[in-house]
Amino acid sequence: MAKLKNDKVTSNDLIEYLESQSDFNFELRVLKMLRENGLDCDHGGHYEDPVTKKSREFDIRAVKTIGQLRVRMAIECKNIREHFPILISCVPRHKSESYHQIAYLNEPSNSPLGAVHSLHQSRAKTFSIRDQHSLYKEGESVGKSTVQVGRQQNDNSITANDSELFEKWGQCLSSSHDLVEQTYWDGYDEKESFKSALIPFVVVPNGRLWTVNYNEDGERVSEPTPTDRCSCYIDKDYIMGTEMASERMWLSHMEIITFDGLLSFVEQYLKSEAGINEIFPEEGFYEAMHRALKT
Repeated sequence: MAKLKNDKVTSNDLIEYLESQSDFNFELRVLKMLRENGLDCDHGGHYEDPVTKKSREFDIRAVKTIGQLRVRMAIECKNIREHFPILISCVPRHKSESYHQIAYLNEPSNSPLGAVHSLHQSRAKTFSIRDQHSLYKEGESVGKSTVQVGRQQNDNSITANDSELFEKWGQCLSSSHDLVEQTYWDGYDEKESFKSALIPFVVVPNGRLWTVNYNEDGERVSEPTPTDRCSCYIDKDYIMGTEMASERMWLSHMEIITFDGLLSFVEQYLKSEAGINEIFPEEGFYEAMHRALKT
């Protein structure tokens, strides 16, 4: 921690902090936008970290349901300064990374896969939506390295650090653990089959997110460019279900996104049946089901 001045902190100092640096103020702006666009949100709740077993606090969890399709969002907000923006280094996405997963939830006795009802059979089956049906297309830029870049005050030299963003990244993945467990029971109360997806987000203010592109040989092929959204490959798996009946769910990407980028995502995918069907494409789902039955 930097050495502090001995001067008394005044009301003006606190107001300056709230208006310029407060993560909480930024969270409330994001929360307001999501609720105004029809998402159900929880804000500032607690959960148990699955690794440390310590109590932690999430920023926002948002849910959008249209018919029997449901998208959950684990959202962490970071009000980073304009003098310390994020730079994400990207490469073309490999074919193996071109997927996102959805979960099909149904009681085993009702499953179209022909499962026989049993306490030892999961009510969830996960499917990888791949290639042209995926949200994450082969050959598009995908984030592989993140860092915040600024200049030292004393000598104006370049400095870089990934600790603040990595902390939010980790909190988002930890919060997703609970949401995977919630996903397992989608449709149980409604006595309906559901298709569900989970997407993690780290949200930053507008103008604080940059990307730079490299080719597969490691050569830089672009100048740093401001952006509103960058998908970073994470390939993180979670166990969902009960001790006797479980299924593995993979989160393929983490979205690093600005306030305006998150608004655009909501408007594109979560405001209409046509939009949400891009996350749950019928043709992609049946292709994924066919692959699962062959294995």
